[in-house]
Amino acid sequence: MNDLKDIIEEIKSRCDIVDVISDYMQLKSSGSNYTGLCPFHSEKTGSFMVSKSKQIYKCFGCNAGGDVISFVMRYENVDFMEAVKILAKRCGITLERNISEEEKQKIQEINKFREIHTEAARFYFANLLGTKNPGYEYLKKRGLSDKIIKKFGLGYSLNSWNSLMNYLLAKGYDKTDLVKCGLVTHKTETNKYFDRFRNRVMFPIFNYNGKVIGFGGRVLDDSLPKYLNSPETLVFNKRLNLYGLNISKKSIKDDTLILVEGYMDLISLYQNNIENVVATLGTALTIEQARLIRKFAKNVIISYDSDQAGQNATLRAIDILLQADIKVKILNLKDCKDPDDFIKKYGFEGYKKAIEESDYYIKYKIDILKKKYNLNNDSHKMSFVEESTFMLKKLKSPIEKDLYAKYLSDLTNISIESIRASVGIKVNRNYNKKNTNAHKKIEQMSKIQDGYLKVEAKFIKLLMENKDLRNSVLEGITSDEFLFDETKEIFNYIIKNRELDKITIDKIKSLNISEEYVKNIKNIKIEEINTYTLESTKKIIKQIKKNIIDNEIKSMSYEIKELSNKLELLKKTNGNTKEVDEKIMNLSLEILKKEKIKKDL
Repeated sequence: MNDLKDIIEEIKSRCDIVDVISDYMQLKSSGSNYTGLCPFHSEKTGSFMVSKSKQIYKCFGCNAGGDVISFVMRYENVDFMEAVKILAKRCGITLERNISEEEKQKIQEINKFREIHTEAARFYFANLLGTKNPGYEYLKKRGLSDKIIKKFGLGYSLNSWNSLMNYLLAKGYDKTDLVKCGLVTHKTETNKYFDRFRNRVMFPIFNYNGKVIGFGGRVLDDSLPKYLNSPETLVFNKRLNLYGLNISKKSIKDDTLILVEGYMDLISLYQNNIENVVATLGTALTIEQARLIRKFAKNVIISYDSDQAGQNATLRAIDILLQADIKVKILNLKDCKDPDDFIKKYGFEGYKKAIEESDYYIKYKIDILKKKYNLNNDSHKMSFVEESTFMLKKLKSPIEKDLYAKYLSDLTNISIESIRASVGIKVNRNYNKKNTNAHKKIEQMSKIQDGYLKVEAKFIKLLMENKDLRNSVLEGITSDEFLFDETKEIFNYIIKNRELDKITIDKIKSLNISEEYVKNIKNIKIEEINTYTLESTKKIIKQIKKNIIDNEIKSMSYEIKELSNKLELLKKTNGNTKEVDEKIMNLSLEILKKEKIKKDL
C-alpha cells in the first residue's frame, strides 16, 4: 500500500471542492453544480463550473480543470506537494516530511475499513438478488422495484452465524479488523466470533462522498431491535452522517432538503420522484447533522412520523436546525402515520402539494401546544397564549411576529392588538383608535415600524432594478445592518447575483420571503426610484444604518424602563438594588454611545 497515496486520498475526501474553491472566489448554485467567473482568465460571463458530485472543476473558456489539489496548485502558484500541505492543514491532517507511524496507521486503517465495508455491501447485495430469500420478498411487499433496490445497493444478511465473516476472511481480511469494523462480534468469555447482522434486510450507509461506511439492518421477524445499525468505528459516526445524502445532494431544489426518520421513508419517496430527501440514522437529529445539511441547503422540510414520538422528534429537530441557521417548515401527513404511507396513498402529486403547503415551524409549534389546552377554559387559554407569545417574541422579523400574532388571535378570539403588544410589536393599522395615551403610543410605533420597512424595501427595489448603482453601493453596507430578516435574505441573494442586469420578483420568491414583504416591494413604483443618484442612494444607506441604531436604543430604553420598575419594587421591599442600578447605568452609557455613532453618520 502506498502510504503517501492513501494520505492524499484521505485529504481529498475531507476537502470538499466547493467549500475549498468558495474560499478563493464567489460561486453560485446552478442546478446540481456551481458556477462563477474563472479566476484563471478574464471574463464577464461565468464559464467556470464546479461539480460537487464529481469533485472536479472545469472552465469552458480557458479549459482549466482538475480536482481540488490541481485548483490550489494553480491558484496559489505552488507545486503538488505544497498544495497537498495547504489542504492537509485545512482539514486537520498532520503532514510532515516524516509522517508519524500513528498517522500512517490511522489512514491505512480508514482505507482498509472502507474496502471491507464495500466488500460486505457486495456480499449482502449478491445475497438479496442471487437466490430466493425473505429479504427480497419483504422489499417487494413494500413496493420497491429492482431498479430502486440497485440504486440504493440494498442487500440481505443470511440467517447464518458466520457467512459474512467467512466470505471476508477468504478475501484476506483479519478477524480483528472485522470486529473493529463492527461487522463481526467477538464474545471474549467464549472467544467466539459471529456476524453482527443475521437474517436482516441490509441498508448500506454511504458518506456524502459515496463511500460505504456502515450498515443498517431491518429484522424480518418479531425479534428486537427492529433496526440495528453499525456501531461507531473509525469510519462511521452516526452523529456526523445522513442516510441518502450521497444521492440526494445531486437533486437539491430551491436550496431545500426534506428530512425523514427512516430508511424506507426515504427510499419510498425517492422511488416516487421526491429525490431531495435525507434521513437520520436511528437517532434524534444532531447539531453535526444539521451543519452537514447546511453545507448543501438553506431550507429543510421536516417529514417525520405523525405519532407522538414523531411530534416530539420534530420539535427537537426544529431547535437543532435553527441553531444551524436553517429555515424550517413542517409537512402535514394528514391521516397517514409516516411518509411511506402518505406517498402510497396520495402519490407524487399529493406529496408535492403537501410540500408546497408545509407549515412554518412556529405555526406547527403553536398547533402542537394547542393540544395541551382546553381553549374553552379561560385559565387554559391564558396559559396557552402566554406560552405562544413567548415563542413569538423570539422571532427576529416583525413581519413574522405580526403574521403569527394574527394566527394566534384567530385561534383564541383575543384581540390582535393585545397579542401584538404581548410579543413586542406595536402595529395598529386597521382598528378604531381611541383617544388614549396607550393607543397614541401604539400608533406612533406602528408608523416607525412602517418607516423602517419602507426604507429597506425601497433600497432593495433599487438594487434589484439598477445594476450600475448596485455595484457602486454594495460595499458600503452589510446584511447585518438591516432590521428585517427578509431584507437580509434578499440582500445576500443580490450580492451572489450582482452581475445580473435585473433581479426580478419571481427570483426572490424562491427565497421563502413572506408574501407581505414581497407585496411591499411590488408596491414601490419604478418611477419613484429611477431618479435616485449615487449620492441620494448613499443617503438611504445612512438612514438604514440610523434605523438599526434607533431600534437598538428603543430596545435598551425599554429594558431600562423594566429595570426601573424592578428597582422601585426592590426599594419598597428593602431588597439589594446594586445589581439593577449597575445595569441601568451601563445601558444608559451604551445609549449615549449609540447616539454619538448615529450623530456621526
